[in-house]
Amino acid sequence: MILLPVLYRPFAVLLICATTVTAAPFPTNMDLLVETVASAIDAGLAEMDMPDDTAAAPLLLVPQSKHDANWMVDHLLASKLLDRGFEVTLDSTAKQLSHMRLSYRLLDLGVTGQSGLRGSEVDRQGRVTLALRLSDERSDAVHWQDEITRTRRDRVPKSQIEVLQHDKFKFAKTELEEQTWGKFVEPVIVSTVLGGLIYLFFSNR
Repeated sequence: MILLPVLYRPFAVLLICATTVTAAPFPTNMDLLVETVASAIDAGLAEMDMPDDTAAAPLLLVPQSKHDANWMVDHLLASKLLDRGFEVTLDSTAKQLSHMRLSYRLLDLGVTGQSGLRGSEVDRQGRVTLALRLSDERSDAVHWQDEITRTRRDRVPKSQIEVLQHDKFKFAKTELEEQTWGKFVEPVIVSTVLGGLIYLFFSNR
């Protein structure tokens, strides 16, 4: 029996997010982050070595810190572990629980975008840094740990940035950096002034 007591209600939001934009040709920020986090989890679990004597009982998943996206990691971690043949639970009071605990911490998660002066598109990047730790509750021994960073990039129309964000989750909003003429004009002015001062200095010698 697999227990996932706090998983379904937040994940329903994820499904709604994905369903709402199926008519749009571009993935939402949430879609991009889900792909990025899933990639990080795949990379981490590929290196995890579970002791043989703990495979029969459900593995406890535990967040090490609070984060608005913990529900996403809960679902993706549970799904990836189930695909690998593990039983998992989020309920620490469940019976027949394994003494092994897989804890995680979201160190960084977000979406950034860069736009040129006249460009109609935004270079978008989803990023995540995820720490995973497999430990034994009986002895507090750490059997395995890893810190994984992954990014995913794409290009979306600048006009779609607001539509592709998610108002409820701040981590799914685009941190947009737009280039301005000031970045190009200021160095030219500084160079011109310095050039003039150097010319005056040498011409007066």
